[in-house]
Amino acid sequence: MKNADTVGIIPAAGKGTRLAPFPCAKELFPIGFQDYIVKGRAEKRPKVVSQYILENMKQAGVRRILLIVGQGKQDVVEYYGDGSRFGLEIAYLYQERLDGMPSAINLARPWIGDATVVFGMPDTIIRPVTALKTLVEQHFQSGADLSLGLFATDRPQKFGMVEIDADSRVVSTVDKPQNSSLEYMWGTCCWSVRFTNLLDAFLSQHDAGGRETVLGDVFNAALADGMNVRGFPVPDGRYIDIGTSDELNAALREFHAGHNPESGI
Repeated sequence: MKNADTVGIIPAAGKGTRLAPFPCAKELFPIGFQDYIVKGRAEKRPKVVSQYILENMKQAGVRRILLIVGQGKQDVVEYYGDGSRFGLEIAYLYQERLDGMPSAINLARPWIGDATVVFGMPDTIIRPVTALKTLVEQHFQSGADLSLGLFATDRPQKFGMVEIDADSRVVSTVDKPQNSSLEYMWGTCCWSVRFTNLLDAFLSQHDAGGRETVLGDVFNAALADGMNVRGFPVPDGRYIDIGTSDELNAALREFHAGHNPESGI
């Protein structure tokens, strides 16, 4: 796999209403610390939450990243710039109408071509830092069209839950069930051009009215289309969401306890 054959997509256009009012884009909220060189000396500086998914992507060999932004996200563009400060090549797409994550991702189609897409959320922290690297390797080894990185959870009502068989093939997905016997939720994923094209076709065939289309709907469409869809549990994996005030508070307590900073990207 060559770096030029992969591209990262990170949707950052959402308004973060569950945490509003907010002093900045939620993607720039500081969680933990990083080493930063100041006048030739390493000092501790805050690390914004979206840097964690960039770190995961860089570990996976991804260098080109498309950040999808919307109204009020100029501070995200100013913070990351062209990405060179982080050893990445970052470009931006503007989502004018906030009509769901699948539509946001589909904006990238003209720019990604046949590349393998590595996808992650900017307001979450995935552990271990090599989780995406392992997922991308499993994706190529299995010949999958779509691979989901899975994390154990006891809160199915918050996530897209995934059923897999003994061969790691995805049987079905269900979005935020109130009750479920399923153990795993998907937290990140990667896919081939076949799924990129299916996403575009799916959106063109489904009315934007009614219930909002979620990415799990497209996953199930890929299954119905006969695609090779795999789900790979992340060993000792953790998926930390800061989408609500309670979750944000828990992350702050964990990452700021004892001032135990992590290295930067």
